[in-house]
Amino acid sequence: MGTPGMTWLMVLLGLCFLLIPGSSELVCYTAVESLDLGCLLQWDCPNASPNTTYTVQTKTQGDPWQDVPWCVWISSRSCDISQVFSNFELYNMIRLGVHLSPSSTEWLKPRKFDYSDFNFSPPSVSVSLKDDQMVVQVQFPCAANRRCSLERCCPISKLIDPWTTVTVYNALGGDEYQSRTVWTQEVMSYVEFSGLSLGQKYCAEANFSFPTFALAASPKSAPQCVETVFKSRLLPVLCMGIGLTSLLLFPLVVMFLRKSRRATPATENQPKALSSAQEPISLVPLSPAPVDLCEIHLELIDDHISTESCPGLTSNQNRTLLHYDPSSGAIYWNSGGMELDCGLDSGISIPPASRSSEVTCGASGD
Repeated sequence: MGTPGMTWLMVLLGLCFLLIPGSSELVCYTAVESLDLGCLLQWDCPNASPNTTYTVQTKTQGDPWQDVPWCVWISSRSCDISQVFSNFELYNMIRLGVHLSPSSTEWLKPRKFDYSDFNFSPPSVSVSLKDDQMVVQVQFPCAANRRCSLERCCPISKLIDPWTTVTVYNALGGDEYQSRTVWTQEVMSYVEFSGLSLGQKYCAEANFSFPTFALAASPKSAPQCVETVFKSRLLPVLCMGIGLTSLLLFPLVVMFLRKSRRATPATENQPKALSSAQEPISLVPLSPAPVDLCEIHLELIDDHISTESCPGLTSNQNRTLLHYDPSSGAIYWNSGGMELDCGLDSGISIPPASRSSEVTCGASGD
């Protein structure tokens, strides 16, 4: 057994060892949460005092350690470093520094940030029919990164080239389905499917994964469905479309015609002049022809006649021009050797006869 003096010496040395700063090991627990290429570092240091401050540094393969500007000497227990990393094909490292004093910082063991930490939101799909093919469009979720604008969506396909798997199946039952996996190098992915049966309902769903690590995959999207119609149903739809188009275009055509009429010059509304002047009608004088007095006769109506006197003739002369035959009911002319000019519109004059028409007609009758 030792002396009492030695026992007290050992107790004092133990107390001094416990009171020496930094003699106890600092314990901190760190974790990384990543969603759609974001990165959130969280930590917990149970032995640290409430007033302890922290600094976060990052390092990309081939570069030195750099402070995260918004995570230097902070008292919070998390730091969002989504805006720091831009190349996910290289090694990216993170480390946490604990400030034990203004001049003393203890750096914890660095940890990597890679595809094993990645988690993704499901994409969204839209489907359409093109002839006899089904086209599936895949839209990827937005990512937060320094190469993308914070004011608008930046699809993760701008930062990585994911593998996209699209599956199409018959929603009405059966084992009919198709699946295709493509390497997407564009902002959106388009996948076409053919060989679909008519009159069926097909649904499409998709997911994607990190190009070099298939385990870092997104959940499947919500299914989007479309029905394939029979060709006989296409004709009514086509006719309806033509009819609706005609109804929409008819008012436009009417308005166009009205505007064109208003734009027509006023001179066009006036009657156009004749292309060529009308040729004057030449009046060819009629050659006098002998009139057969026997063919000229007047029939009496109601046993009376009305005669119009010729100017320049006396009443006796007017009465001698006409002779009434009671047996035949006709009146015969007798010019008496004079020229008749009674102002007839036809301008035909009866030539003088040497004998009375009554005698001439009598002679011809014999």
